[in-house]
Amino acid sequence: MYTTGLKYFRGLTGTAIAMTAALLLVATACEEPFEPPFNEDRDEIVIESYIEWSPDSQFPSYAIVTRSFPFTAEIDPEFISDLYIKDAEVSIFDGDKRVELQLICSDDLPDAIRREIGTQLGIDSFFINICIYVDLMRELKIEPERNYELKIEVDDRSFFSKTTIPRPVPLDSIWAAPAPNQGADSLAQLFLRLSDPAGPDYYRYFTSVNDGPLLPPLTSVTDDDIFDGQQFDVAILKAEPRGTEFNPETFGYFKRGSKVQLKWCTLDEDQFNFWETLEFSRNNQGPFSSYTLVDYNLEGEGGIGIFGSQSCFYYTIEIPEEL
Repeated sequence: MYTTGLKYFRGLTGTAIAMTAALLLVATACEEPFEPPFNEDRDEIVIESYIEWSPDSQFPSYAIVTRSFPFTAEIDPEFISDLYIKDAEVSIFDGDKRVELQLICSDDLPDAIRREIGTQLGIDSFFINICIYVDLMRELKIEPERNYELKIEVDDRSFFSKTTIPRPVPLDSIWAAPAPNQGADSLAQLFLRLSDPAGPDYYRYFTSVNDGPLLPPLTSVTDDDIFDGQQFDVAILKAEPRGTEFNPETFGYFKRGSKVQLKWCTLDEDQFNFWETLEFSRNNQGPFSSYTLVDYNLEGEGGIGIFGSQSCFYYTIEIPEEL
């Protein structure tokens, strides 16, 4: 379910592998290799902005505005902190009024608020000063199927984008079961049941363990092409921070006795395309991987990024020690 865009080759014999390699060589022999342009002097504005509806209004609308940097730059915490743009004008129009988003930086916040922001953004610790533009007073009217327009002005440049909050699709249920691995008595697997409504929907999920940050798994998005209008059960994976050492015996499983929070979202199509291409690019690494262009919906010269919307539900489950 959550491997949209990825292809797996299993059980190939040595002969089949050789034939596959030969066919690939023939198919690509006449192709021109694509080399992405590289420019040390590029000065792009990178924008991530999201609007979220949830029954409990968990997190306000926000935007992150940063500068691009050369691939060869020397990176340290001070350098990363300086990439955050602190003098942009950021606003969102909700169909009735235009709301100016206010700049807040993590270094200026109390610990409790900083932890809450870290949980929502998937950040475990703040070793840099993160600055974001936020609808602090919750002035925007947030509701499914409502249209929004983003406008950002920085360095005498203007950027625009639009999004529509998708319809919410809650889960029917979520439960824990023993992990299928023999001898994994301390581990559990989580399952969910979903009744997918007719028509196109795009899904993404995050997991948090024992009040840790909400993290997406390596492939966190899927469309409903193969299960449109159906009810089905599926296992979900425990998300790990990037860089975590892979262990096939425990990958995707949860420890029994843990408290797990699941954030389940429907996405607008533009945001789905953004995450699908970005995750495919991240996971398709190696010397023989192909270059992947990441989809985005930001308009304006010298800018890249995503203005996305989502409808989300938050579920908490205590995994028992005995299953």
